[in-house]
Amino acid sequence: MNILAQITSFDPVVTPAARVPRHSREEEHDSGPCTFASRLAGLIPLTLQDLAAIDGLIGYARPVERHTMLLDQGCVADHALVILDGFACRHKRRMSGRRQIVSFLLPGDHCDRGAVHAYPLDHAIETLTQCRVAKIPRATYLDLLGQHPRLALALQRAKLVEEAMAREWIASLGMRSSIERMAHLLCELMERLGSIGQASDGHYDLPLTQVDLADALGLSSVHVNRSIQFLRRDGLIALNRRHLQILAPRRLYELAEFEAAYLSHSPLVTGRPTGGPVAPYEPGHRAYS
Repeated sequence: MNILAQITSFDPVVTPAARVPRHSREEEHDSGPCTFASRLAGLIPLTLQDLAAIDGLIGYARPVERHTMLLDQGCVADHALVILDGFACRHKRRMSGRRQIVSFLLPGDHCDRGAVHAYPLDHAIETLTQCRVAKIPRATYLDLLGQHPRLALALQRAKLVEEAMAREWIASLGMRSSIERMAHLLCELMERLGSIGQASDGHYDLPLTQVDLADALGLSSVHVNRSIQFLRRDGLIALNRRHLQILAPRRLYELAEFEAAYLSHSPLVTGRPTGGPVAPYEPGHRAYS
């Protein structure tokens, strides 16, 4: 029997409290530089004007409880969403209640399909932990893109990265063992969180449940537990109260055959020496010409 967590809906109204200037809420929340700015600046250099424009969006932020539906499948949104803190996900859900997580949304990630393309969403977006989310009206978002072309370019690159991550997840589901899937995901999360300053020296918070991991990796919770225990016994990771430490990054990267370049469109960065041999998928295969 499937046990579903209670899911609430994201209030479509941005309350006046959510528009209070950032400096007046510093005692309530102070996470340093905006994660959205950090995310985009990691893809393309931004000007001071670009950063100031992003900082102006913080007024649309509000706290959101875990298991809140930000956008439901089939809805047509009139706003862009930016996850500023916490973990959320995109997922598909069957009539039976079974869920397939198709991507994790981390601090600094965004979804603008409602703001740019007014068509029904083919998936749902839900918070997995307590989050802080900015809900940006379409007019404001389009004005941002029009006045700041470097931000528009950075957002385009962010979409390319998201597409590359989707291909890696498909490859995991089709080709990697349960242990390799887990290792690859842990490497990916470390790189993504490290790019916004939330992972350092192999340490980062992992507030995901085994059910969340199972629904993302196409595994049962039992196989998720076994994979984590294998990585622990092999001295690759340590996990304590949802805080993960990667003890042997190079070994974990090699196990997962993880290459980080797809996350930034930067020169190839891999867990093994650059330019190492890659076995062909089929003897005698020919390159397209």
